[in-house]
Amino acid sequence: MSTHSNGHQLRYIVEMSLFCIVLADPLTSPFPVDIAEKNFVDYLEISIDNLTIGHLKKLIWKQNQYDLADINPATLTLWKVEGLNEGNRKWEILEKKAYTEIDIKQEFGGEKLFSTMKFKEAFPVKLPDNTVHIIVQMPRKRSRNDSDEKGESQESKKAKLVATASKIMESIMKLPDICDVYSSPKNFLSLPFPYPGSNIPVDRFAINEDGFFTFMGRKEFINVLNEIITFKSRTGYMEMFIYGTVGYGKSHILTAIACFLIRNGRRVVYLPDCRKLAVDPMEYIKSALFLTYVDDDAKTSEINACESFDQIIKFCRSLAELDETLYFIVDQMNALDDCNDTGINPEKKQQVKESIDKLCWNHFYIKSSSANNHAVLHLKQKQTNEKKITLYGGFDEEEMEEWWKKHNSVLPTMNNRQKDQIEDITGRIPLFLNVLLESGRKNFEEALGYLDQQLMPKIKEPMTNFSDNIPEGRQEFHVKLMSSFLTNGYPPDGYGVSDFDHRFFYIENELCHYVCGVARDCMANYLYEKKRMEMFTDIKWISCIDKFKNNPSVKGFFAEKACIASIFRNGIMANRVTFKPNDIEFFCNEKEIRFSSNEGKCILYLPRRWNQEAIDGLLISKMNNKLYVAAIQITLDKSSHSDSEGIFFSNIWPNLKSTLSGLEGGLEIIFIWITSKSDTDVIVEINSRKTRNKTFEINPDYVRVVMGFENVNKDIDRYLF
Repeated sequence: MSTHSNGHQLRYIVEMSLFCIVLADPLTSPFPVDIAEKNFVDYLEISIDNLTIGHLKKLIWKQNQYDLADINPATLTLWKVEGLNEGNRKWEILEKKAYTEIDIKQEFGGEKLFSTMKFKEAFPVKLPDNTVHIIVQMPRKRSRNDSDEKGESQESKKAKLVATASKIMESIMKLPDICDVYSSPKNFLSLPFPYPGSNIPVDRFAINEDGFFTFMGRKEFINVLNEIITFKSRTGYMEMFIYGTVGYGKSHILTAIACFLIRNGRRVVYLPDCRKLAVDPMEYIKSALFLTYVDDDAKTSEINACESFDQIIKFCRSLAELDETLYFIVDQMNALDDCNDTGINPEKKQQVKESIDKLCWNHFYIKSSSANNHAVLHLKQKQTNEKKITLYGGFDEEEMEEWWKKHNSVLPTMNNRQKDQIEDITGRIPLFLNVLLESGRKNFEEALGYLDQQLMPKIKEPMTNFSDNIPEGRQEFHVKLMSSFLTNGYPPDGYGVSDFDHRFFYIENELCHYVCGVARDCMANYLYEKKRMEMFTDIKWISCIDKFKNNPSVKGFFAEKACIASIFRNGIMANRVTFKPNDIEFFCNEKEIRFSSNEGKCILYLPRRWNQEAIDGLLISKMNNKLYVAAIQITLDKSSHSDSEGIFFSNIWPNLKSTLSGLEGGLEIIFIWITSKSDTDVIVEINSRKTRNKTFEINPDYVRVVMGFENVNKDIDRYLF
């Protein structure tokens, strides 16, 4: 099948991957920035020929918003370097001097790249592997000795923050004070972001120049709010832990709750990003407290006078002693987990976490964490003296319907099947759906291509890394458990927290779930390439075809995997030749295919990437001194792949034929179609084209075999039709 499970043609092929390192302290690992034939910058499609270094700065900024969140991409300086690898001498120099004004040109032979340069001018040839290609230098921070910084007193900083907080408070007090407004997905509310400091999480919120973001009413808003309203000092619950899968919208719901509580007279301390908090805890929390007490000059002066975290803790403790209870809303607590690489050392993370707990002592404490293995351990603890709420998946039916209504005008025209396809790929997850809005394309296939281009690397690499690191003794169990997730079955007995990746999979009501179609497809392809074919012939996998009858692309994905696995398990007969594979080999291009002269050996070759337009598999077998080559194309609709034979013989076969030295004499070629119903075998004679000096073979003699799915596996046919 020539398309991926999400049904689009892969137009966005990566041309090269640049590995970049941000000059920061401490150094983090190099990160890739993929350059394609067509690249999306500021919602515009830029071809690689027109791509400039200025565009590249924006792509780098988008790929690493953690380190560069508060920086204008245009102010970055890019240096092209060679010979810089993790652990080598140059890397050690960089580690020692990372946060100083380092002379990159002298130390590393760096070439400064100017914004107006064309990308291809800077990188005209293929880049070397396993090395850093670009050092990203951030704009120099102004020192205390700079004249404008020197003149700014603590009091003037306070004045600016209080002025910002006053504007935020004024806007909040104009908001509705009825909770149902925030729970209805029909409502798209413009809310002020309730944090007056400068470190706003722009990677998670689309905040306009006036400091507002759009909040779509969510049904879970009322459920979370109702639990918070039941808090009681001393005689009831005072803490809540909110946990959820990637992209659900937890942060937006919590921010809306912060606005609602403030609107209704509660004192709220909203801390939206623990990663930023950990960098400078005292200033971060003081900024939040200025909004909490923006109407109380005495309190803001007291807050401003605090010169240490301990003094802020003392201030909050004194409030609790006076029975003035604050609502602390602390988001992204997972940034303080040891397992998260945020550039902050574990000791500091632990210290910050303990300080936050002290800060919130005897106040109402709402903490939120994105799904990971550390957070789920906390979730499963029984005696934590806190309420727990889980938020899994994405929009429900009504929320999804309202999202379509709101955004139809800026999206490509789609029929219901195409919308189903989008919903499957994204899992109706708001974060992933927003990627579709970024595409800026009016053509459905191109928008779908952009969606896949953006989501695949965000999910595939971390997911496969997790599975690769499962201990050897748990690998078999992991495969069994993943099979349950992919088929929405019951988990096998004995599973533990560390047996699956909680970012992309979850168990709810004793059933296994994946967060979105991309996660499902990535894991299925991972197991497929690990040759775990038994999973795809299991009736639990095949029966899933029935669930996707209105989504041909997903239905085809399940059917294709089941067909290939069935051929490997049972073999296949075509043109009176029985192929029974001894092994499976994966290939990226035809040069990796080797014809075996071993009598009786049959190999099933499968394309590693979904960029083979013509075939889904290739059987090669040596029997009775004859070499049999059988190409396989699997499709629900043969008419949609009518050119597959021509593509195979023009693009793939010439490369295979060149490796046939000594085997041409006893060669038989078969092209096998596996589709909805069988048809008569057809002998196709050799076809050539003559030019003035040469004769070119269009196709050799071959036999076309068309067989129904029932000839491969009757269960596949039963669930397909």
